[in-house]
Amino acid sequence: MTELTAPPRLRIRWGWFTACIALGAAGILAGLAIAPPEDRSTYVAGVLGGASTTLLLVGIVVLLERRIIDAAVHVVRDAAEDARARSDALMREQVRELEDRLTAMWAMTATADDAARHRDETRRMTDDFARRVVDEYTDGADPA
Repeated sequence: MTELTAPPRLRIRWGWFTACIALGAAGILAGLAIAPPEDRSTYVAGVLGGASTTLLLVGIVVLLERRIIDAAVHVVRDAAEDARARSDALMREQVRELEDRLTAMWAMTATADDAARHRDETRRMTDDFARRVVDEYTDGADPA
């Protein structure tokens, strides 16, 4: 099994971070300055509602995203390892079955004619086995 390395740490770009905060604050203050005096309390309430909604969404997306992705990666990795293990076990079983059939066939060899016939049959059986394995592992896809 291969050793997993830790992913590189996420580097925060502080310049972009502070620029976004400064531009957001400037936009809010510009809106407050433009709003008529009788509508300023409504404007402030709208800004607070929008900022709160944004913080809520950022919390869900940014803070939970890593956990969701990590869980999905573990599920996919486990499924791939299980499929590989099942595939390996199936391959070992098929090879063992071929070996048993060949051993049984060669155990009945008594004459030179039997040996020639068994050699041809062995070649045919191993070619069929190899073709079937290749077809199974490539899902019958034509490489051309």
